[in-house]
Amino acid sequence: MTFRGAAIHARVGVVPLSFLLCLASHSAAELPPPEYLQFEPLAVMGALYRPNPEVYPKPHVAIVNMHRTENRLAHISMREMANRGFVILGMNPRCQNNEAKCAPWENNALDVRQGVEFVRRIPGITKVILMGGSGGGPTMSFYQAVAENGVDFCQQKHKLTKCPDSLATLPRADGIVFRDAHLGNGANALRSLNPAVTNDAEILATNAEPDLDPDFDPFNPDNGFNPNGASTYSEAFKVRYFRAQSQRMNRLIDIALERVKQIEDGTYRYTDDDAFVITLSDNARLMRLDPSIDHTTVKPRKLLKNDGTIDACCIVKSVRPVSSSPEENASFWEGARMLTLRSFLSTRAIRSTNSMTGIDYCSSNNSTVCNVQHISVPILVTAMGGHYFLRNTEIYYDLAKSEDKDFVVIEGAVHGITPCTKCMPAGEAYDGRYDNSVKNYFDYVADWINARF
Repeated sequence: MTFRGAAIHARVGVVPLSFLLCLASHSAAELPPPEYLQFEPLAVMGALYRPNPEVYPKPHVAIVNMHRTENRLAHISMREMANRGFVILGMNPRCQNNEAKCAPWENNALDVRQGVEFVRRIPGITKVILMGGSGGGPTMSFYQAVAENGVDFCQQKHKLTKCPDSLATLPRADGIVFRDAHLGNGANALRSLNPAVTNDAEILATNAEPDLDPDFDPFNPDNGFNPNGASTYSEAFKVRYFRAQSQRMNRLIDIALERVKQIEDGTYRYTDDDAFVITLSDNARLMRLDPSIDHTTVKPRKLLKNDGTIDACCIVKSVRPVSSSPEENASFWEGARMLTLRSFLSTRAIRSTNSMTGIDYCSSNNSTVCNVQHISVPILVTAMGGHYFLRNTEIYYDLAKSEDKDFVVIEGAVHGITPCTKCMPAGEAYDGRYDNSVKNYFDYVADWINARF
């Protein structure tokens, strides 16, 4: 394997055995071995995959794939896109596997820039496509929005955090593929909050037990929770709940902003940042409990069916079963968020009056919805039919500024593109009905890129 440096000298690293075994299990003989890259700072790294030169001797399109925090060096997209004739660089950002280090998150754009500049220097490459899945959606849309509009876009007064001037000269990409990307991490966090918590200031100051208002508890049977299946919440409860989620988020934002001000005034106990651990902050999303909430597209959309055909006649419904539990919400690893003041404000905060219909998307730079309204390059928006982001993806697709834009739902695919084997009627065993989700997805993406570039 080859180790290269990008704008720095090569550095040899250790590749875990489990990672090598994973590569070997995916027909490694069909592709050249990936090239492992070290960028700056040292936490930023990449893996470059090339197509088989005997099948694709002159690839001219390169893809840069990066998430907000997750590892992309061996993501499923790497080999799938290389096998379809593309050079693809998977990157891990500076705050990989540690969202608390995303302070500010906007600096991830500097990591994307290194990837874009690296692949543009590869002989024969004429076009560069950004690929953003899940949290990579706000990452890549933010990069391109700043590349097209300059730092004035990300330094506006109403932004909770501002981008640094070092983002002033980002090279533009030629297109973006969104893979089941969400609205933005702030919007995601907002909709995941348990709004029954009433004493965040006390919790953050003393690690006190949370006080819960039962009238806003999504896991209270009196409010419509069903521990044995789909929950049914009244319209009145939904309105109260979504408003209360916004109120709790706004209180958390105010606490964090006040502490940052004290830091900047020199009156706080630390001079740079502080821990910001939010309890009951995840796994309280009503749409995961009640399938009447954002379980379908609003308009008829293209559905890429398992047999490879496209049905564009109808409203598309998610086949994902309901999930989430009070145990997950109340746990530390599943329900709490370990952040800092600055990483919270940069990554997980957004202003709103209603978590579903009253989000101020442009109050955060981490906002796919805001960013796509300032992007002109072609975009492909893909949604997974076995996940709960159908309506999310439709929202930013409809608002996207790009004249050349496409939207498709992959039948029965989970968030990670593979078949949803649990998406079956009650009591029925999986029968293979979604087995082609991976092939269908990557064939569609490859065809979309080839038709334009």
